Amino acid sequence: MRTPQLIAALTLVAGLAGPAVAAAPAYAMASSCVVTLYDIDLSNPREKDGVDELRFKVDGNWFPQNGHFDMSTARPDGDPADFGFPSTIVQRHENKYFELREVDPPVITGGQNLGEAWAFGYDCDDLGVGDIHIEDTVLSSNKYAYTVRLKLTGQ
Repeated sequence: MRTPQLIAALTLVAGLAGPAVAAAPAYAMASSCVVTLYDIDLSNPREKDGVDELRFKVDGNWFPQNGHFDMSTARPDGDPADFGFPSTIVQRHENKYFELREVDPPVITGGQNLGEAWAFGYDCDDLGVGDIHIEDTVLSSNKYAYTVRLKLTGQ
């Protein structure tokens, strides 16, 4: 019977593999995420003149802080710097949103809500510290269409 020899061999192999597995570095899971505006693209402006004056409202704060960003068919791409780098923190058990608004200068508060791009805390569950998840949201109606991308970074 070769069973005792097989068991001895498997025990030896398991013993050799054990320290290698134990020596592997631990993977740090994120306890929350930093959520930042990653990109916004215009497909169709809301206003007839082809120019939308945009702001984001995040956690009660307006971005850009002292103005608005004009998006048009001639300028259909918005970057984080164009909006003053809007960001927030989302815990694993909560959800937060970036509210896109079209304003009418010189009044740059209020305006028309075009929709919300949501960051879901459960997306942080699968992220390690420093890992990134991009969340795409299409905000549209029969009058306008935008794609908002949020970047969630595990921390």
